[in-house]
Amino acid sequence: MSEVVESFASGFLRTTIVRHGQGEYLWTRGPGPDRRDAMRMPAPALLAAVRALPPGPVRLALPERGDGDGVTYRTDQTGSLAGVFLRGGAGGVRIADTLAQTGAALARLHATPAPAGLAGPDGPRRLLWWLLEGEGPGAAPRLHRHAEQILGPGRIAAVKAWCAPQEPPGPRALLHGAPSLGTLLPLTRERDGALLTGEDLSAGPPESDVGWLIGELVEFRELAGRSGRATPDYDALIGHVLDGYGAPLDPAAVGRAATVRFLSHVHDFAAYMKWHDLLLEYLEIVAGVIDAAGEGRLIR
Repeated sequence: MSEVVESFASGFLRTTIVRHGQGEYLWTRGPGPDRRDAMRMPAPALLAAVRALPPGPVRLALPERGDGDGVTYRTDQTGSLAGVFLRGGAGGVRIADTLAQTGAALARLHATPAPAGLAGPDGPRRLLWWLLEGEGPGAAPRLHRHAEQILGPGRIAAVKAWCAPQEPPGPRALLHGAPSLGTLLPLTRERDGALLTGEDLSAGPPESDVGWLIGELVEFRELAGRSGRATPDYDALIGHVLDGYGAPLDPAAVGRAATVRFLSHVHDFAAYMKWHDLLLEYLEIVAGVIDAAGEGRLIR
């Protein structure tokens, strides 16, 4: 019987990490009870396109198997970069290198044109539905009422526009769809890194992916100091992602995507975890982030 190393769940997603032989672990990510869609393996053509990419220190780790109950990845680590930030203290983790090499991995992926008919990322669509309908599981309706008051109609209209599918000129890039610090296994002194990739493969402008990842760093930056611990230089870490990506990006579009990610995280906590009055303070912070993104100054 496999040994469960770690397990955590929300109404949207459940993750179980089990030991599988010497130095190997299986990460299984499946839908939580409040998730409306299944999680399945990517189409074979998409798997082949990702496998054909040049390798790098941070690999795009594809699932080995999957069905409606989830997808499973084989890795050599049990922790993500998000865990490093949340725990404090990097240990042997090479944070800056991990982010730079993740930017480079996304650039390699984005060099692949998306096949016709592939949908855009799910995260912005889910947030747009909530902004339009004000409904959802858990405390999503309660959060929406407060968002209307704290953000106001102008900011909400702006975020709705940023959530709408973006059609870049020319071919759409193949996107990761939801690159996250929680699915990014870091570079260490002994190991290469990996970004779990496959369940959210989609199509759109590269800024969508890069902004989604940077949005989590923006969130950490805006909330820095609450723990009383010394915090990293998040602006420098954002710069590492962009420098590693290398190719030209629209910084204003990256900032808009980062803002959508930040607000979606606030929504997901209310909808899939629980209500906490701290969410009201987060909405106040998001208001400033929306203003900065609208003026093109969120990414410093």
